[in-house]
Amino acid sequence: MIYEIQLWVFSFLKAIPGRIGCGVRNVLLPYKNGAKVLIWSHTHIDSPSKLTLGNNVSINRGCVLHAGGEIEIGNDVLIGPGVTIYSQNHNFEDTSMPIVAQGYTCKKVTIGNNVWIAANATILPGVIIEDNCVIGANTLVNKNIEKGSLVVGNPCRVIKKIGAND
Repeated sequence: MIYEIQLWVFSFLKAIPGRIGCGVRNVLLPYKNGAKVLIWSHTHIDSPSKLTLGNNVSINRGCVLHAGGEIEIGNDVLIGPGVTIYSQNHNFEDTSMPIVAQGYTCKKVTIGNNVWIAANATILPGVIIEDNCVIGANTLVNKNIEKGSLVVGNPCRVIKKIGAND
């Protein structure tokens, strides 16, 4: 019953538009946040108490953050619209049981400082994205990303080192 009440409250809070909505979410949702955090409208956060945000973080409209296994986001991070970040996944190895009955595996997602994750990217459980990275639109990030990388694709691949002399 408590979970259902939380869902109703979160549903209302995520619909409040503009900077006023961003401020209300920062005050009323139980995530840990630094200064100048903007979580724009229609962003869905599961397990917000396991979400940690640094300073100058902007999470654009329509994102989904499943923080059951923890999500930690550093400073100066831009997350584009429609991005999905999962820190938990269904277990499915036991074929004698329905998948729905097998529970979850949780793995923390860590996003470093000065990272831009473009629209509709998906970050999978356990991934570490180091500092100064750019994740291209529609990219599936299924492995760790080294600092200063520009990655694109499904699955992701590094196409350039940022700041490296060519």
